[in-house]
Amino acid sequence: FMKKLLPLLLLLLLPKPVFGQESISITAIPPRLEVSGLPGATLQETLKIRNESEEPMAFEAAFSDFIVNNNQGTPVAVTEAVSGRWSLSSWITVSPKKLLLQPKETQTVNLIIQIPPNGLPGGHYAMVTYQPSFEGLIGQPKQTASAVIQKVGTLVYLNVIGDVTEAANLKSFTADKFFKYYGPTKINAEIENLGDIHLQPQGKLAVTNLLNQTVFSQDLDAKNIFPFASRVYDFTVPGQWHLGRYTAKINAVIGTSQQPVQGLIYFWIVPVKEIALAAGILVLIIILIFLLKRRRKPEYTSLNA
Repeated sequence: FMKKLLPLLLLLLLPKPVFGQESISITAIPPRLEVSGLPGATLQETLKIRNESEEPMAFEAAFSDFIVNNNQGTPVAVTEAVSGRWSLSSWITVSPKKLLLQPKETQTVNLIIQIPPNGLPGGHYAMVTYQPSFEGLIGQPKQTASAVIQKVGTLVYLNVIGDVTEAANLKSFTADKFFKYYGPTKINAEIENLGDIHLQPQGKLAVTNLLNQTVFSQDLDAKNIFPFASRVYDFTVPGQWHLGRYTAKINAVIGTSQQPVQGLIYFWIVPVKEIALAAGILVLIIILIFLLKRRRKPEYTSLNA
């Protein structure tokens, strides 16, 4: 009975297939674009979009501002009212805005940024996204709402040249625990941008032992930190059998001003279980030696007349 029931149970547990769906896959090139210009300037750049699917597809470009409001650098599309002084989308136009791409075809899109004469110096951020268009192009293929829509695009970072503030702060700098029994050891640093433009700190983390010998060193990852946002940097000091107090230092600089961002912490690695086991074995050996000496000690008896 169980042999007959098992295939039925497996069939019920398997995910049900979805019919009538087609996967729409596109690639935006480049995924990130960084440009600079003076107030009043007109910038022209080239973007590309590629249809990775096996069917002809129509796409339409759209623009929106974005902000980063977490410490992982995740961009979130917002309105101009939310973006505020970092808004860029209203300065952007693209040509063509609608595209018809054959399978595996790549097309070029012209991106034009018109910086207003009164554009505020510092960072301005927008995303140019492409998504399937279901109307508006002559000769476009049939596309239905059952398609799995993939929305991708290019993040545009504009630096309006002028008098800007570059400032950063080491918001937190921690190791796993003050006392850690074993390696490897996790170290985390969070750097906060307090300025008007995105920053990419340059520097490294170094870990030294009690003898001031460097046991670990790693450059900071190349991460952009947006104005009034922060980014987390994760490090792992390899090796298990460490012992003693260790020093972790961050030495970095930010922006064209090369302002320093520095931090210093201490952490201990003490393999308590191994030390306790070794101490227990040592005590046991001492006791055994003591007992063996007592057993081998000759006994003297007195003779009475």
